[in-house]
Amino acid sequence: MAGNVWAKVDLSPVGVGGEAGGALIDVLQAGEGMLMFLRFEAIYAMLTAAAAREGVEVGDADHRVVDVFASVAREVAVALRVAAGTADRQVNLAVEAAERLPQVARLMRDGVISVAAFGDVVLQTTGVADTDLIAAVDATTAAELREMGGVSRRDAGDTARRAVAELDPDGVRERRELRGKGVHVSHDVDGSDVTITTTPEDAVLIDASVSAVADRVCADDSRSRGVRRHDAAVALLTRGEFACDCGNPDCAATGSAATVAERFASVVVHVVADASTLSGDSDKAGWLDGFGVLDAHHVREIAARGDAITRPLDIAGLADHAAQPGNAYRPTSACDTAMRAVFGSCSEPGCARRAWSCDLDHVCEFNHADNAAGGATCPCNLNPKCRFHHVLKTFASDWVDDQIVDADGAIWTEVTTPTGYTVRSRARNHWLLPDLGLIPCRHGEPVAPGSVDDAAQPDRVRTRTQAKHAYRMRIRSRRRYVQVCAAADWAASIEQDGPPPF
Repeated sequence: MAGNVWAKVDLSPVGVGGEAGGALIDVLQAGEGMLMFLRFEAIYAMLTAAAAREGVEVGDADHRVVDVFASVAREVAVALRVAAGTADRQVNLAVEAAERLPQVARLMRDGVISVAAFGDVVLQTTGVADTDLIAAVDATTAAELREMGGVSRRDAGDTARRAVAELDPDGVRERRELRGKGVHVSHDVDGSDVTITTTPEDAVLIDASVSAVADRVCADDSRSRGVRRHDAAVALLTRGEFACDCGNPDCAATGSAATVAERFASVVVHVVADASTLSGDSDKAGWLDGFGVLDAHHVREIAARGDAITRPLDIAGLADHAAQPGNAYRPTSACDTAMRAVFGSCSEPGCARRAWSCDLDHVCEFNHADNAAGGATCPCNLNPKCRFHHVLKTFASDWVDDQIVDADGAIWTEVTTPTGYTVRSRARNHWLLPDLGLIPCRHGEPVAPGSVDDAAQPDRVRTRTQAKHAYRMRIRSRRRYVQVCAAADWAASIEQDGPPPF
């Protein structure tokens, strides 16, 4: 762009231009973090300067509409050409970076976390009012994030939430109780919305229950998954019937009331917590699959529910019983639970698909012909992957997945792209099961990993281009339909009005 000073800056000393592929993207994201940190510093300097001119402190209570904050926010809005609300958020983030979360902000400056991840940390720590507590949360969150490897937005938010849950458990409990529960129905011109405010565990249970009903249709059902989930939810709330819309009278997917009840019996919500948390001896946080970190009091509330079942997890026993006795490929229930719990979600960097909705993958391929020669069914060689990333890992060329257990027992995954860029990430819930990686392995090194038959790779029904063209055709068809209806309405109105009066 003409007149843009950044077009004249030589960025080669920081790697831009000398890198390619994922490495270049990583450098550019780090640059975004540094520039945003500088923006926040500039905004905060404007705020402090304006406060000094007015003879007030930045944090002083000011009942004027046009206070120091409003004046600075207006200048930010003009400079960025954004709405007033967006500018207010920028000034708020600048204050957070300077006053409440300076250590986490420096991680953004250093490229450890993204700009969006910093925003998620701010969101998770908003309810902490005490100065000493927020300083402790800032230090704890920053120290944890710096040691995690590749950090996603979800990782940053979960880490901050855990720090808040363990350092300010009373505050978390109070805010959770104030939030309350309820059902709100709203209407507008185009439709209606139903919002249910409830606890995380009930929200996850509702989500799983709706999916359990909505996914029991045959391949000929014409509805999208979102529409099916809507229809299933309405049927459940109104005691109606949810059925496949294929129209086939012999469709096996249309179940009876007993079949629906059987589906609900299979819905399970997984909460993992330390025994000391359940006994009340500690305030160590727990983990709810599909939600994330729970404070200790919340964990104990869930454990006290009448429909809760508590099962101890024998970590030490995995040394000799990681795989099922009759099938070396299948992990035991304890091993399966431990690996999903310690990762918390899909192990692919940045993927937030919940662990119990993922496949449990052998990182080094299991050899079905010679079990001892291939990748072992062992905590050192297992991690959860969502179906999409499992397929990519299995069939994509020139990608390398690896898993390492360090001397402290932390489990790390490594993903290397075809361009040679590597992301190393620690299992996100290492804090929850710190002893899992210390379990001794009883197997040898893999000498002949299992082979992959590319013919088994799933195919698309349509290519990406065909799907894009089909989507465009649907849009055009809809527009033509609307135009024809509008023309017909106009013609009908002319005919109804009769001939002109001349």
